[in-house]
Amino acid sequence: MLLTKLSAQSFEVSVSGEKIQVFEQNDLPQALGLSTYKFARIPYRGESLSVKITTNGFDFQDNDWSISPKRYKIEGIKSGNQLSFDFDRLGYVVIRFKQNQDFTKRLVLLFEVPEVLPEERVDIVESYGVDNTGEINETVKIQAALDDISGSNKALYFPPGIYKSFKLDFRSNSRIHLSKNARLLADDTALESYISDSETKINCFLRIEGVENLSISGLGILDGNGTKMVGLSHQQQSKIFSGMRLILINRSKKIKFEGVILKDAARWNTHILNAQDVSFRYCKLMNNPVENEYLGSLDGWDPDSSSDVRIENCFGWAGDDAVAIKCTGVGSQGGEVPNVDRITVKGNVFLTKKTGLKIGTETRCALMQNIVFQDNEIIESDRVMGINVRDGALVSQVLFKNNYAEYCYPDRKQNGMNFYITKRNKETSALGKIQNVMIENCTFEQTFPKRFSFYRHYTETETSDLSINFKNLVIGGKKIELLDTLYFDLQKNNAALFFE
Repeated sequence: MLLTKLSAQSFEVSVSGEKIQVFEQNDLPQALGLSTYKFARIPYRGESLSVKITTNGFDFQDNDWSISPKRYKIEGIKSGNQLSFDFDRLGYVVIRFKQNQDFTKRLVLLFEVPEVLPEERVDIVESYGVDNTGEINETVKIQAALDDISGSNKALYFPPGIYKSFKLDFRSNSRIHLSKNARLLADDTALESYISDSETKINCFLRIEGVENLSISGLGILDGNGTKMVGLSHQQQSKIFSGMRLILINRSKKIKFEGVILKDAARWNTHILNAQDVSFRYCKLMNNPVENEYLGSLDGWDPDSSSDVRIENCFGWAGDDAVAIKCTGVGSQGGEVPNVDRITVKGNVFLTKKTGLKIGTETRCALMQNIVFQDNEIIESDRVMGINVRDGALVSQVLFKNNYAEYCYPDRKQNGMNFYITKRNKETSALGKIQNVMIENCTFEQTFPKRFSFYRHYTETETSDLSINFKNLVIGGKKIELLDTLYFDLQKNNAALFFE
């Protein structure tokens, strides 16, 4: 009911005999020429679940469907237009009913922990009279509640409903909890509220700036309404409007997100800038998976000049890079750009039309180090792993471990791994380095159309400046133990590559 009417569904889902509602990924799935998917939310209480999915309006054949992640080893049974299987864990399941890029024939199942409400809480509807029908803009009341809850040791609680608002600022020493059917929605009637008034010049819906000790939890939805805002309501303005983050975390520390859905930004979804000790656990990020004339740069998470960031056990489907670790230089005011240190991306399920696990391309700091990508399922991507150094920086002590790649999204590169050192500006940009990188126990279920590339674009660099170690790299069931020309393009590989 919150996202779309039941009559618009093309799937029926039941779990252990109980009917489960199916939602649209986006409020405007076809109006703007975008192909979007559907999803359902299923509580997991520690017991095996019997899932049955029935398709309406189209048939799928025996060789059409697949269930991912493949490492979950789910055994599906097809009977007519029904698919059934058992599932016994928390996690995220992506079902393709057609082996193509028609996202309307895909269904995402989110197996989540049951909802638990905080004991010490302040109900924003009861205490502040906030309308939760979605009919009234309640920016003033919601902001007052966010201000008041700071330092109270109580959680500001959003009960079920739609809360329409312009830009909001979160405060230090706060706990925010959104119930499963609560949706905090950006009001699309005007863009002015979202235009940045700070030194970052970054537009956003939810701003966490200069904040310490903030927790945002629950199974509710933080909705940037970006597709409608720039794609429909303000098409001409969107051409000069530099997009809008769903969340901007700037100069903040000890920030925790758990369980919530991060949905439909009008550009990057979540920008973590000059921040420390930030975590996302069991969150579900849903940017629009396809760009159009008005909607672009649809990244998922972007840790930028930040340290001690953890993205764990999350789901992410983004139209651009799922995770891109950067040093943009934004907010540095001409001074030294803060480094990147201790970033962990672990146990996630990602889909993207660009890169799944990425460092760069903006690398304007001196050092980006101690970065771990581990135990991730990359269901679909144009590039699974990438380190792209264009602005200097030494990228070092990077571990890609036990990541599993399935399908290639047919975008520009289609080459699985794309690492390079170059200059953004031939005259002024510095040349960086990529060293001490380990790719260990990583698997490509199938060979991507184009071969891997590890390339230094400038002769002034040394071979050792781009140095990669491989241990137990497997492609299509074959262990790769040398520079095999079936998988590495020799014309695009001038790095120091070592195999164990």
